Amino acid sequence: MRFPLGAALVGFSLACQPPARGPDLLSSSGQSAYALKYVDGLNASSKAIADAQQQERKLTATFGSRVDELRKADWDLVRAVVDDSDAAGKSANFFDAHDEVDNVRAFWKDEKSAVDARVAASAQNALKQAPCTSTCADLDVGGPAASALNEAIDKQLQKRLRASNDAFVLFARAHTALGAQNTAGLERLADEVAQASYLVHVDLVVRRNRLERLLDDKNAVRTTLDRFAHEEKAYQAQPGRTDAERKASEQRVAEATKSSAELDGAAAQAEGSLKAAEQVLAAAAKDYDDALRSLRDKIDQKKKAKMGTGRGLGPRTIAKHATHSAQE
Repeated sequence: MRFPLGAALVGFSLACQPPARGPDLLSSSGQSAYALKYVDGLNASSKAIADAQQQERKLTATFGSRVDELRKADWDLVRAVVDDSDAAGKSANFFDAHDEVDNVRAFWKDEKSAVDARVAASAQNALKQAPCTSTCADLDVGGPAASALNEAIDKQLQKRLRASNDAFVLFARAHTALGAQNTAGLERLADEVAQASYLVHVDLVVRRNRLERLLDDKNAVRTTLDRFAHEEKAYQAQPGRTDAERKASEQRVAEATKSSAELDGAAAQAEGSLKAAEQVLAAAAKDYDDALRSLRDKIDQKKKAKMGTGRGLGPRTIAKHATHSAQE
């Protein structure tokens, strides 16, 4: 078969083009705001790798029990749910959704107390302003309002992740046939498989790379902290500075000094975590692969058992097996 010359040239041109590059981001190591929080970031990144491995183990430990909870299931559908969820955890779409969810969760972790307090106070104030009986104003509506807000956020974040998992397209099609109990159990299994797959194939890799980048900034951050302390002392010496301004500046110097003093210890711990990261990634991947293989084997065994029920058996034996399967 012959191809037009123009098409061949276009194909050759595209093949020779360099791969697309992302933005050229500058290191933040020269920024005071980054340097002051650097040790906290280093410690958090070191801990995050171990936490991710622990979460993966916790998730995979439940795989088998989720399957045992199912009643009269379509095992081909169950297998498809598992396969789709495993694939989702490795996908760019799931990664993008998880990035959004993680950012919201990080924000909520830091700001939850302040937001809850404002929501509760606002709800309570609205009740006091509303015309009602004398005992109405004494009702506590602030706590339930804050609790409802937290629950709503969690549900919407879960919904965002599920929208990136094709298993939930299967649920939309088979919801009636599955029944409420099987649907709920399979949804939990889909969430757990997708999350475990994401942790092993994406999250741990991203966290290892981030820790590596952070460690590359160590020396530059130390220089930035020293410069920041020097600038603050020069600021304090300027004429016209009030006592309050000098006191606030001294607190900033103390924070920079503390960060600088903790830098080597945090970096040493992070370097240890980075050296162990490859083993952690390999162990997590093996644990997940083993658990997924066992899960698929269990589904296949249940399918075979279902198919074998009633083959060559009398009516009473068939009825007995059917009753036993329903109890399972």
